[in-house]
Formats: sequence, structure tokens, C-alpha cells
Amino acid sequence: MNQTSYSAVDLEVLWSRLITVVDEAAWAILRTSMSKVVVEARDFGALLLGRQGQLLVPDAGVAAKIGTNSIAVRELLKLFPADSLAPGDMLITNNPWWILGHLNDVAVVAPLFHAGKLVGFAECMAHMSDIGGCLSASPREIYEEGFIIPPLKVMEAGRENQTFFALLRANVRVPQQIQSDLRALISGCEVMQREIGRFLADTGMADLEQLGEAICRHSEQTMRNAIRKAIPDGRYHGATTIEGSSVPLTINVTITASDGVLDIDFAGSSPQQTTGINCTMVYTHVWAVYIIKCLLCPALPNNEGTFTPIQVRAPEGCFLNPVFPAPVRLKSSSGHFIPDAIIEALQEVLQEGLLAESGNKFAVLMSGRHASGRPFSESMFIMGGMGARSGKDGLDCLSFPANSSNMPVEVLEATVPVRVLSKEIRRGSGGEGQYRGGCGQEFRFESVSDAPMIVRASHGKLGIAPKGLRGGGDGGTGAILKNGQSIADKTPVTLQRGDVMSLITPGSGGMGGQKD
Repeated sequence: MNQTSYSAVDLEVLWSRLITVVDEAAWAILRTSMSKVVVEARDFGALLLGRQGQLLVPDAGVAAKIGTNSIAVRELLKLFPADSLAPGDMLITNNPWWILGHLNDVAVVAPLFHAGKLVGFAECMAHMSDIGGCLSASPREIYEEGFIIPPLKVMEAGRENQTFFALLRANVRVPQQIQSDLRALISGCEVMQREIGRFLADTGMADLEQLGEAICRHSEQTMRNAIRKAIPDGRYHGATTIEGSSVPLTINVTITASDGVLDIDFAGSSPQQTTGINCTMVYTHVWAVYIIKCLLCPALPNNEGTFTPIQVRAPEGCFLNPVFPAPVRLKSSSGHFIPDAIIEALQEVLQEGLLAESGNKFAVLMSGRHASGRPFSESMFIMGGMGARSGKDGLDCLSFPANSSNMPVEVLEATVPVRVLSKEIRRGSGGEGQYRGGCGQEFRFESVSDAPMIVRASHGKLGIAPKGLRGGGDGGTGAILKNGQSIADKTPVTLQRGDVMSLITPGSGGMGGQKD
């Protein structure tokens, strides 16, 4: 069935089947992982890439894992040339400048073969609930943030690299759990190899080259047309402010539109920080292209072509493009607010699809030991309000731009030694306006552990109210409390039995003037 062009029907059918191939890999990861941040919060992704590392199809997972064309495969190919790879080989790394911004995100990459020929790559990645490193203080460089995995073969000719797994076990707090999560990524790659073989055999294709080119060409043209239609040529400026470790930080953006191409430049943003709020360029790129896609082509599947017309830049040495070995563990506390600056820049030319600033979410890490002495380490998310939209109220307790899922209370209590005391919507925390902002929530839990446990709740914008848009009111601010006393954002806290922690997420901004 190899051909230089495809009818619209053929392209849709083949494209949809490739999506099911990747979805099968994603389900394999979901069914075999142990960490609740993967199983419940769905903080993982599976990608199918071409022979040169170009993104062809992602799964329908969390936005950060599918919202950009990964550079990991391209970087790995510089160290492991394609002709040196064989069936059964798999590569691994957690380089934050290649993957998704911090060491907890680990990627396994597998070459895909059909009839003895390399036809592409599978990349399966997930957030590890523990990667070692210091939890009781704020690291000042990446070496303190955890186990750095250099590019290496985690599998060779179908056999596990036992030396790597021994090093991993020696550097993480919950080795069985993390090993299981990595093997889940390996399983995802194996499923993709099996399913891509079936796809090529069924269709009679020798490889994915021509189909991949057709998919990317269609997506690129669709995005270029959407940019031309929605954004007149010109320059647009926007900014937002977030909370740094000691002083507020500015995300500054200039967007230049020119004949279907966008140049997004973060020059003027605050300098690189000495704490982990820095956001590597690959993660900055994720949220810049993701919000453009949401605004202009929400139904268009993600692939290399979708993002080709969008160029993203940030000066080296600013906190949106830090220089190694900058600490980057809390990158979501900065990266999640990039869309707000871009929306502000484009609010005068886009009439539909906009939303006011959202209350975002807490990323919460809990680590310690059960009464039996068995260690635990889990992550969860507590959602704020979603901003008011063009023509609609915002949504309560729904995260944006990250679309991770809530962990059910029953699962949390069965996993870590806490008792959830309350989980309630903060009525009135959404900004007023023609359309009301979504409300945040208050989440209260008590430690029932006989041993001390460390909790780190990271947000990035608790004391700075989410801004309303087009005359809408600001949303309510948030807070972290331990036994009723205020705790600074992103600060590790030690809880003893009976200590109560309250996580108060911000509401969100309203849209437009007051209702009649």
C-alpha cells in the first residue's frame, strides 16, 4: 500500500489505526505500573516516532507528555547511531534538557523493526514517584535532586541491564516500585513493537516513511492555515508574574506572526534561579506550543507537523532556559504559567477559545515509612479552579494547562499513612465577571504515621491572584497550612502523627464585565 499520496479516507483510517497502536502501548504501561502517580494521575506518555526521531503519533495522555515533539530520540541517536541498534535493544535516560524538565521524568526508547528494517522508534516515559536526592531541603544544583541516568542501554538484545538496575535500586527509596514502573515503560515499548509489526503486515507497507510524511504534511498545513486565519501578521506582547523563592519572577513573551508562522520569544523573562523553579527549554517549548494548539487547532492530533510552524525561543540563562547544572525539580511551578502570558499576548486578536488565568494545581510529594518499616513515596495533584472561558463559566477544581487526574481519597489512604479530613470546594474563590472563574478547593489531611513523613507541596502562584481577563475579577489566592500555621510554597515539611496539613488551591479569574 506504499504510495506517494493518500485519499482523505485512507489517511484518516491509517492515522486512526496508528493512534490505536500507541494507545495499546499506553494501556500496557497503565496496567503494569505500581506508582499511583502513573496509575491514578496518568502522568505518563507513549510516542511513536519516525526513523529520524520526528514525532508521528502520541497517546492521549497528559498534556506535558504529548504536547511537543520530543528531542530525546534525536539526542540519543547522536550517541547510539541507528545502525548500531538491534531488535531487543532499548535506551534510557532522564536528562531534563532532553525529556520533560526534571529527573523524575524517565524515558525508555526502543528502535522498532519490521522485516529486519528499522522503521521508527517507540518512546515511553513516566514520572517516577521517587528518583532519590534530597527531600528535606531545597537543592541548589541538579546533582542534589536525584539519580541522574546517563544515556545507556537498559535492554540489550532483549536482556535487562543488570548493572543499571542495581545502581537504580541503590539510589531510590522505593526500589521495587520504581523498577516496576521502568519495566512498565519497557512493556509499553514491546507492545508498540508488536503492534507496529501487525500494522505494517496488514497494510503491506514496508515502513512508515510515506505515511508519516503525509500525516505531518497535513498537520503542518492545517496549523499554518489556522495561524493565518486567527492571528494577523504583527507583534504581540504578554506577561505574567509567578512567585520565586525570594522575589517574584516574570514570564515575558513576544509573539511575532508572519504568514502562518509564529515566533514565540521569552526574552525579558527573569534570570535563572538558584532553586528548582527553573524550567528547561524542552518544557518551556511544551507549554508554548500546547496552548497555541488549544487556541487554534484543538482537534488536530499532535505530531511533528502540528508544531513545525511554531518556533519557541528563550535566552540561555533565564529561568525558562537554564544552564546545566541548574536545579529544575519544581519546573511545573514555572512552566504551568507559560500559557497565561501567551493568552494575554493574544487576547486582543482572538475572540474565541480564551480563558482567564487558572488556579492550577498543587504537586504534592509524600515520603516516609509505614509502621512495618516499609518505605513509601507517592505523588498526587490537588486541583485549583479553571479560568472562565469565552462564553462559559470556569470549572471548579479542574487543572489547566496540565490535565492530570485526581487521586481518589480511598486510594491515597490505602497507599500512604494519612487520613483525609475534608475535601471541599472553596465557594466564592472564582473571580467575578460576565462569566465566573472556577473555584479552588481546600484539602485537609492528618498524618497517622508513627514515623515522621516529609510532605512537599509545590504550586508557584499562591499569593499572586489568578488574573481575570477582559474586565473579569481576579480569583482567590491559595495557601499551605500546618496545624493552622502558614507554610511557604514549595517548602518540605515534616509531619508527625496527628499533624494536620491544609492545601488551599487558588480559584481562577473571571471573564468580561459584571453580569447584569
